[in-house]
Amino acid sequence: MVSPVAQALDLVSAIDAARSAEEVGRRLLDALRPFGARSLYAASFPIPVGVTTEAFIAGRHLFAQLSPKGWTDNYAPRGLHRSNPVLFGPPRRATAFRWSEPGFPDLKNWPGLALARDLGVADGFAVPCHGPGNRVGVVSFGFERLDLGRQELLAISLAAHVAHERMAALSPPEAGPAPKAVLTAREVDCLSFVAEGLSDGEIGARLGISTTTAHAHVENAKRKLHARTRAQAVARACTLGLI
Repeated sequence: MVSPVAQALDLVSAIDAARSAEEVGRRLLDALRPFGARSLYAASFPIPVGVTTEAFIAGRHLFAQLSPKGWTDNYAPRGLHRSNPVLFGPPRRATAFRWSEPGFPDLKNWPGLALARDLGVADGFAVPCHGPGNRVGVVSFGFERLDLGRQELLAISLAAHVAHERMAALSPPEAGPAPKAVLTAREVDCLSFVAEGLSDGEIGARLGISTTTAHAHVENAKRKLHARTRAQAVARACTLGLI
């Protein structure tokens, strides 16, 4: 079975040559079209969320927005920015989620789903990408069908993190030098197993160490990579050629 890391690297293999954040998004969307992807949205926002929806959106840094025809003409006039899980889910969670199941009652039954389905997008998959400078990012994909397995969704999540890092680097003023990190051999091993979707307990069993020790190695790797989540740590390690 092809690992999620290998799948993710295959998905993002073309983005290094991209010259703009939008081109990164376009190339990633093209790579995901065989999976049923039809749209892509990538941006970062200030956290905590502003007092008003307008204040929050005003702080947006848009990287790429590739939407089906008819979306932009209807989005703002219908007020679909309010309670949009793609915007308001990422500041509250670190894991990827479906548009239809954001994990928060106030974000469920978003009216934008009806419009999306009218335009051939059955559901979406949003990947929070927490970054430096007290900001949170997101890469969100709309799919004409969303019947992907766990391994495929993990690969797409990893690819989204790698792409978001690249978009940020191509979009000042948020651009910054890539983190300089030196991981121990054991930290690299543990992070590689995280990329395979293993839990701390499973990693410990593979390496003959305790669950607590495995968790500590993963957390140390996250700290060195300035990553807030395990997926982000894996993405940055892949980008830096550490795993």
